[in-house]
Amino acid sequence: MAAVRPGRRFLDPSALSRLANIKLIARTVVEGFISGLHQSPYHGFSVEFSEYREYVPGDDLKHFDWRVLARCDKHYIKQYQEETNLRATILIDCSRSMAYSSNGISKFNYACYLAASLAYLMIRQQDSVGLVAFDEAAGRFIAPRSMPSHLSVILGELEKIRAG
Repeated sequence: MAAVRPGRRFLDPSALSRLANIKLIARTVVEGFISGLHQSPYHGFSVEFSEYREYVPGDDLKHFDWRVLARCDKHYIKQYQEETNLRATILIDCSRSMAYSSNGISKFNYACYLAASLAYLMIRQQDSVGLVAFDEAAGRFIAPRSMPSHLSVILGELEKIRAG
């Protein structure tokens, strides 16, 4: 049996191939500064059309809707919804109750597999992801980052932590 690379126990190639076409999209509006997959509370002149607003003298005529003017004789500017990045922190419960196992896998290992998969998906779509392992008190904290090398840091920490 081949040795598993450090930090890769929770992400095997067959699992990664099943995750290849999955995208995580936030249900709520996300504030950020990098363009990404998630809706932003900011309106601007981006790609996704959002709404019209009344023209105010001084607005750029590039976004003026001439068709609305021709049909309704009203002055409107097109606004677009900006997309932004997500900043997430995954919480792992390391309490003794997580050592319970059923069908050969413990709740803790299941949580680690899920955390590794979520971290992989988020970093792949350039979102920031961090990790907190806790029991009665907050334990190890890894700040959210979006660099591909950050996945190794998270996977390495998942290898180190233990339930109970």
